[in-house]
Amino acid sequence: MSAARDGVDVIVRFHNLARLGELRRAVFSLAGQEFRPIRILLVLQRFSDADVATVRAALAPLLALPEQLALEVLRFDAQEPLDARSALMNLGFAAATARYVALLDYDDVLYPEAYRMLSDRLRESGAAIAFGNIGVAMVDVHEGFFHAYAHQQPFSGNSLADLFRQNFCPIHSFMVDRTRVPAGELRFEPALTIEEDYEFLLRICSQARSDFTLVNTRIGEYYYKSDNSNTVAGRDSIPPAVVAQIEAATRFNDGRRRLATLSPAVQSQLGLEPYQPGLTIHRFLVERSA
Repeated sequence: MSAARDGVDVIVRFHNLARLGELRRAVFSLAGQEFRPIRILLVLQRFSDADVATVRAALAPLLALPEQLALEVLRFDAQEPLDARSALMNLGFAAATARYVALLDYDDVLYPEAYRMLSDRLRESGAAIAFGNIGVAMVDVHEGFFHAYAHQQPFSGNSLADLFRQNFCPIHSFMVDRTRVPAGELRFEPALTIEEDYEFLLRICSQARSDFTLVNTRIGEYYYKSDNSNTVAGRDSIPPAVVAQIEAATRFNDGRRRLATLSPAVQSQLGLEPYQPGLTIHRFLVERSA
């Protein structure tokens, strides 16, 4: 990969103007980062010119703050796919030019030290991706405000082997060093609309070294909202269409485990010596469990 400019590009995807207050909160958490410079790649799904202007006006006070906080607005206007979440992310990846890239959904937040700590780990470890810990806030959604009534830690795992078994790393828990990612791997699978970030992690972490030093250090929060707008967790019933999406994603990611082979560097990280050519994630997990 050619020389990357300093800083981090943060891809934020946004599809619903009614959620503009949550987007402002997410961007506020970026404005508070100790790490600089930051460029926000805000990817909008099928927004009109007027909607884009509304978003820019809402974010203008935050972007007026000093210390190298920049915004680039990217627009996804194609009619297909209808659920364009992976396409939005790929539009952001294509525009990334900084050494580091991170992902933040519009309704989540990061603590001020998050990117400083993750970038420090990437530099010190030589890894391609570094992970921190994300807490979960349970919130009731009311008109004009959220009421957070509990904090939980439902994500269980602390190592690469744990990640290969199941995803415990939310989309804003990690930072990637683009200079250490194999060519062509910095992308989301367009066919997936659920667990698309997990498929991404399976590919990246099977090929390049990862760092889990900060896996018990809280760097941000994920919101479980009472209106079920961002998760299926806790729903009494799940619509059949969503069930089908979940099942399709599970099959796809199971297939990824069976196909993705572990590079020499990753096998070394897992303590596998000597190197086993062709060792897949699936076979590693089977042998480890045995």
